[in-house]
Parts: sequence; C-alpha cells; structure tokens
Amino acid sequence: MKTRIYTTLITALTGTCIAMAQSTGGSFADFRKGLLEGYNSYRNGVLERYDKFLDGVWTDFEQFKGEESNPVPKPERVPTVGDTPTPASATPPAETPKPIVAQTPKPVPAPQPESKPTPVSRPAQPAATAPAGNYDFSFYGMPVSVPSIDVHVTNRISSPRDFGAQWREFTSNDHARRLIDELTAAADKMTLNDYLRYELVTAYVDSRYSSSPITSRMALKHFLLVGMGYNVRIGLSGSNAVLLIPFKQTVYARTYMMVDGKKFYVFTDKSVDPQAILSMRISTCELPKNAETGNSMDLRMSGLNLPYKPHKYDLKFKDITLSGEVNANIFPVLYNYPQMPTADFARSSVLADVRKDIVNQFKTQLEGKDELDAVNTLLQFVQGAFEYATDEAFHGFEKPYFFEELLYYPKCDCEDRAIFYTYLLWNVLGLENQLINFPGHESASVKLSQPIKGDAYVHDGTTYYISDPTYIGSVTGMCMPTYSRENPGVDFTYK
Repeated sequence: MKTRIYTTLITALTGTCIAMAQSTGGSFADFRKGLLEGYNSYRNGVLERYDKFLDGVWTDFEQFKGEESNPVPKPERVPTVGDTPTPASATPPAETPKPIVAQTPKPVPAPQPESKPTPVSRPAQPAATAPAGNYDFSFYGMPVSVPSIDVHVTNRISSPRDFGAQWREFTSNDHARRLIDELTAAADKMTLNDYLRYELVTAYVDSRYSSSPITSRMALKHFLLVGMGYNVRIGLSGSNAVLLIPFKQTVYARTYMMVDGKKFYVFTDKSVDPQAILSMRISTCELPKNAETGNSMDLRMSGLNLPYKPHKYDLKFKDITLSGEVNANIFPVLYNYPQMPTADFARSSVLADVRKDIVNQFKTQLEGKDELDAVNTLLQFVQGAFEYATDEAFHGFEKPYFFEELLYYPKCDCEDRAIFYTYLLWNVLGLENQLINFPGHESASVKLSQPIKGDAYVHDGTTYYISDPTYIGSVTGMCMPTYSRENPGVDFTYK
C-alpha cells in the first residue's frame, strides 16, 4: 500500500537528507525538498513505464456492492412535542447522564442517477461557432473556455494493448500535456475540489470527443486525471471501459473493487447504466506492488468560485428572519454529489461569504439573550423554518445537503437540519456541540455552561444535552421518545 512504500522511501531519504544537512549545514527546506524530489522521481518513474503496464498483464477483480447506510428508515413524519409522551423522570445530567457508546459514523446511501425531481444541467455540446483559437464547452450549464487543443484520440480501443498504444501517443504529444495544464488552470479558477476536477475533465472530453467510442474517451480521461496527479486507473468490463477512482473518504452505495487492499470506486460513462456491469468482473493492469500514480481524491469542499447566478432566500420563524442571496450555480453541481460520511459534509464549506452573512444576521438578532434562550431560539428556528421530508420522498434518493443547500430546497430531513444547526451553534454562539446519530436519525447535542434538567450524555468527560432540530417544538434537553433509551454515536464535534 501507499503507506508502506512511501514510508520506506521517506525513511531512506530522511537518513540521507539529515546526514547531508548535518555535514553541509543545510536547512530544513533543503531536507524537505529532498523528500519531495524523491517522491516525484519515484512517481515519474512509474508513469514513464505506465504504457508497459497497460501492455502487460490485466487481472480480473471482483466488484463489491457499495456500502449501505443503517437499514433503519427515517420517519416519514417527524414527531411534534405532545404527539407522544415525553420521557418520564428527567433528572439533572450532572447527576445521572446517559452513557455514550462511541460508534462508527453512520453512512448514507448514494443517489440513484435515474431519479431527478429537479432538472440538473449536464455537460452540453459546445456552441457551433466557438471563438477562433478556443474551445467552449459547458460545465453544469456554465461556459468554460480553453485553448482549442486537439489530441489524437484513437477510435479503435478494445484490448489492453490498445490502451498502452494510446497512452504512448498521448505522452509523446506536447498538445496532450498542454491540455492537462489548461484544464488544471480552468479548475483552479473555479476552485474546484478533486472530485469536481474529475467532473470537469468528463465534461470536456464528452463534449470535445462526443462522437468517439466510450473506450476512447475513457482512455483520454484516464490520461488527463493521472496527469493532474490522481491515482486513477482504467478498467475493462466486457466491452465497456470504466474509471477506477480511490477517495480519502468512504463513498456509500457506489460499487467498488479492492486492489492491493485499497478501494477503487467504479465510474462508468454517463450513457452506461452502472447496474449493467455490477455482476461483471472488471480487469485492470497490474502495477508494481504498492505503486501508485498519484493521490486519492478528497471529497470535502473548501469553497467554489463559480460564475454568479443569484438566488434569493427568505426564511422566517417567529421573530427570527434570515434573508439574502446565494449563487444558484452551485446547486446543479452539488445535486448528485457522491455520498460521504456526515462528518465530511459538516467539515466542508461551499460559500464562505454566504455563511459569514448568515452568522452575522443571527448574531445581531440573538444579541442580549442568555445562553440557553439563544440556543433554544436557534433550535426552534431550524425546526420551524424548514418543511420536513425524507430525501427518498422529496428527491427520490438519499441526498445529504451541504449547509448552503438548505437555502435553496424547501424541504429537508434530519441530517440536513443537524448539519445546519450544529454549524450555527459553534459559529454564532461559540458553543461546543456534537453531530450525533441514532438508528435512522441524525440529531445534535450541545455543551452548556450551566447544568439543566433533561436528556444528556457524557462523552470524554463532557456533558452534552440533546438538542434536536427535527423534534418539532422541543427545547434543549428533550430527546425524541423513540431514542430516549438509545446510546447515540458521535459523527463530528465542534470544539
């Protein structure tokens, strides 16, 4: 695996570089430079021989069905305080807090591509009259322009040796190498993360070479993504080519295969039903043991800089209002985003300026309230400002929202509310809190400066009070009766 080979390489280089630094008075910068040069030299050596690996032995690998979430379904209708009896004999948590059992964060299933209740822009064909010297294509409805660079895409790729020959042609072509730089620059301008760079490459190739066979387009995508620094592999499943992509996070409900102990998730051409190859084996070329051609992709978001299309939002509950604008171009991009752990949705940020404005609006309106009153005001705003619906009922598939998506969709479920609410607890009120999960339900808890009576638990010596944004009408310290005797699992802690 990557860890072993990099560790071996770095260990050897460390001894050499330290010795050099000691003998020559070299700086730490020189030492670090030596490590990086060693890694890059190793990676480049693998890439220089990559066509030989493509020409060589291809091994069949068994596919595994994507990991699913907790089988307990979410409630179709959320309870309201008074609908069912509340737990009896609530006691001060400082005396008898409920114990917590730390659990693995609960995954959520990925969306099914055939279910789209709202239109989503897909990569479109370029305009018939593109500017001279440039090639224009569409990325989720947004125009992208790169220099018009034509690489020779072979139309007859059906065997491993064909992939090797195509790779040699790309690597000997200055235009192909320049195309990597141009697409990287376009992605940098929009501050796309790793996964969205894959989407950009897909949009470009499927537009520019729309008449080429799937195998040919997949060969070019593979070359471009490896050139961008990712450990992407090409695979064959029957007559179809697929891309095999490793991620830093678990991706739920997506087929994967294990190669040298590492999960590679299967991505097909958009015209191919992924279910059609689920029962088939996928073959890919053998690389030297533990060799990798780059990095795994990171699904977390750290900002998007897309062309601006305004969408106004206006949310209100009781005397708290929230209004402003958000860039509507983010929503098609995020609509079919791969499923990752809830914690990674919480760690992500899509539009920092929008979040800052929301935090400031809440701070102004909550000014002067004591801690518990402010917490409950935030809690009941999230309970009342949004209509509840399960993702299956509203979208047709499971779709956790990023924080910003609650400003667009009129309905949301428990994990969406919990992600939104816990962010506000920390960034508006500065209160330590946790995203927690019960079977079929995502909730929240908060650390208070003064003890109160109610439902709570202790985690790492800290008392957290249940504060559930989906239990309508509840206040902090009230757990849904269904889960009052359950030990929550902790997904993420703001502290």
